[in-house]
Amino acid sequence: MLENLAYKLNNGKGITVAYFGGSITEGAGSSSYDKCWAGRTTAWLREKWPNCEINHVQAAIGGTDSSFGVHRCGRDVCKSHPDLVFFEFSVNDQDLDYQTALRNTEACVKKIRKANAESEIIIVYTATKILEDNMAEGRILHARAAHSTVAHYYDLPEIDIGSALIQRVLAEGSPKADKDDWLRYTKDTVHPNDAGYEIYAAVLIKNLEEMISGAKKIDSPISYADPKPIVPDEDSHIEARIIDCDEAQTDSSWSHVDESLCGRYPHYIECLEPGGELAFEFDGKQIGIMWMMAEDSGDALCSIDGGEPFTVSSWDIYCKTFRRVNAALIKSGLKKGHHVLKLKLSSEKNEESKGNALRIGAFLVL
Repeated sequence: MLENLAYKLNNGKGITVAYFGGSITEGAGSSSYDKCWAGRTTAWLREKWPNCEINHVQAAIGGTDSSFGVHRCGRDVCKSHPDLVFFEFSVNDQDLDYQTALRNTEACVKKIRKANAESEIIIVYTATKILEDNMAEGRILHARAAHSTVAHYYDLPEIDIGSALIQRVLAEGSPKADKDDWLRYTKDTVHPNDAGYEIYAAVLIKNLEEMISGAKKIDSPISYADPKPIVPDEDSHIEARIIDCDEAQTDSSWSHVDESLCGRYPHYIECLEPGGELAFEFDGKQIGIMWMMAEDSGDALCSIDGGEPFTVSSWDIYCKTFRRVNAALIKSGLKKGHHVLKLKLSSEKNEESKGNALRIGAFLVL
């Protein structure tokens, strides 16, 4: 394992490292980015191999799972042709069923390897109090099982940094760790503080160093094989993709905003007037939206192919404290083919929202 990475580091060939996951990989809870596990890992690589240029790509988005990840994988990860990718969705995928997590994970692996057949991919497992409670009660962690299935099939390394944090919490707390025990190492029983991230980084770096030093020596990088997929083509998520908001047909209530969508997309379309409509044609079997969730976010009335309209909200309780990018599934289970999404800004909204706004960066098509 990691033969290509070892070769490139030891021969000063230069590498690009991408961190792909949710808020724990993004560094939420740390006092500064260089204190989180991703920042610490890149710093260690640069210190250990000073003669090798190491580029850092932060491709994590807090509060999102691999269902969004598989759509944005090409844009946020593959476009940099990474030599090393850390894949971490074990926390945010916990609400997905096994098959969905499996399809997402395998599709991401295939996308990454298609962009760079020499790429090393490491599956990373993190933890939270809820996950620890579930494990203590003997519940099956479907997301971890799915990620591990893909890791074993494609011979990918796995590093469980979450278990180290759980062990530290249990060692210093009660037999069944309570909230206060977790708050020694996390901000909120989910996102580590600096001390928690130090534990994560130490375990990851130790494992990474052992893998690199133990890697078989090669004379030049190898291209990894692309085996027959676990998931049949008709059920695969390999075609998941992002389509820009400007591809939609909008009425005059919508405007193009040439500003970043919370730092995650270069522009977006915005509607502030209830009744504003758009239409988006797509080929596939599933449709979703990448949009802003803000203090004034509203509801969308959606219909597919002229069917009965239904409501999808772009507001939740977290909108009260900060703006963020998130993804919403509009409709799945469609017959594969050509479809039309029609969307109207509703006059209804959550009573706690300060407005009715919809801000869309892209459509998520599968």
